[in-house]
Amino acid sequence: MSRKVIRMPLSGGDRKFYARELAKAERRHAELVSQVSVAYGAAHRLACEEWNVRMFLGGPPEPSPSIQAAIDAGRVELEVRYPACGHRERVFLPDLVWSRERPIHTLADVLFCRPCHANSKAKRRPELVALYEAAPPPATPAAARRAR
Repeated sequence: MSRKVIRMPLSGGDRKFYARELAKAERRHAELVSQVSVAYGAAHRLACEEWNVRMFLGGPPEPSPSIQAAIDAGRVELEVRYPACGHRERVFLPDLVWSRERPIHTLADVLFCRPCHANSKAKRRPELVALYEAAPPPATPAAARRAR
């Protein structure tokens, strides 16, 4: 024969205490979730800044932050320069069909200069320059007049 578990009913004071503790735990959980997202955002921003400074100083491109980390940090544009022709271009990271977990420096192996490829069929690979925030849309002439 199996044992029968008999649960004693909670008194009114115990139910109220349990409800208060449960509400406190849910509020604390929401606070921790927001703190974690802020901490991850700060860490991603710092990783992107460090990588930008290293690229400016002429250091190696690897290790680099992941594409998703750059997007999370608000750095959604990658500037690349093609040394053979001097052409510069900005790549919008959210539009890439590339795994978000891959590091930024792996893009140098798949990007190539379109003008050079159209002219000479050569696939010249780029140098990675820096990660940037999205550029604001250009101001219309009417908006520029109103701003004055």
